[in-house]
Amino acid sequence: MSTLNVISIQSHVAYGHVGNAAAVFALQRLGIEVWPVHTVQFSNHTGYPDWQGQVFAAENIARLIDGMEARGALANCDALLTGYIGDPELGAVILDAAARIRAANPRA
Repeated sequence: MSTLNVISIQSHVAYGHVGNAAAVFALQRLGIEVWPVHTVQFSNHTGYPDWQGQVFAAENIARLIDGMEARGALANCDALLTGYIGDPELGAVILDAAARIRAANPRA
């Protein structure tokens, strides 16, 4: 069986293990190739009393997907994993990414 390739679109924290900070390592340990796309970069989980960082604009996330598509990566993507997105506008970007992945790889 060949290696599975997964695009993981979700948050990332510097301190702690949530979002891509948790998912990437766990999936890699299962032998899955993960292509992380971070929707936010926060100091820590927002469940703490305070945190710092930023939510990335939907257009920035869309450009990352555009770049991956330009490299032919979407044809090799087997799945899309999403989590905390931080901005409702990212929903449309994620739905578009899913459609583009399916168009490039109908087995995804």
